[in-house]
Amino acid sequence: MSEEASTPVSPIERYMARMVAALQRLARSDDPNLTFSRLIDVMGRGSHRLLILVFTLLNMVPGPPGFGGTIAWTTLGIALAMIMRWPIRLPTLIGDRGLPLNLLLKLSERVAVAARYAARFSRPRLRWLTGAAATIPYGVFVIVVSLVMTIPIPFINAIPNVGLCVLSFSMLNRDGLGAVVGVTISLLGLGIAAAAIFGAYELGMAALGIVT
Repeated sequence: MSEEASTPVSPIERYMARMVAALQRLARSDDPNLTFSRLIDVMGRGSHRLLILVFTLLNMVPGPPGFGGTIAWTTLGIALAMIMRWPIRLPTLIGDRGLPLNLLLKLSERVAVAARYAARFSRPRLRWLTGAAATIPYGVFVIVVSLVMTIPIPFINAIPNVGLCVLSFSMLNRDGLGAVVGVTISLLGLGIAAAAIFGAYELGMAALGIVT
């Protein structure tokens, strides 16, 4: 038996293979048009943790004005559904928005390759931080970070989103240590965002003072 065949596949690799296969089936279908709601249907309306990762990855893709905010609200809704144990359903205003299937497929294929490399460092450990008991704290944290990411101030969302991406990746891979790293990155990003918001407020007040 070869070394590659004997190497166990990590949980994150299985999730990524599932995501790529689902998008490839959609791309080969008679109706390859992709929307937010259809992406959720393809991945499964009960796949909360996987979809949080998918949408944090999507938030790294440049999009038109308002795209990042839509992604943040969608991620928030998925986290709320996860806490409440609801199947994921989006309002029509968000659900009917189109997504670039080919771009998402290429992104997922690259992430699947990256997951194989990341699995060398990220592995199941401290599982109590990623198990069922962590679902509510995880969901609440995602909601809080996502709320901040809905604020339309340029560049403040990047670091919190990277943290959410690391966190969701680690939750799927049952890596408690990685989850701690993801939370730390998000908190750092939130601190920078708070400083940026406070700075914008102070500048605004100073400008009003000059005018008056």
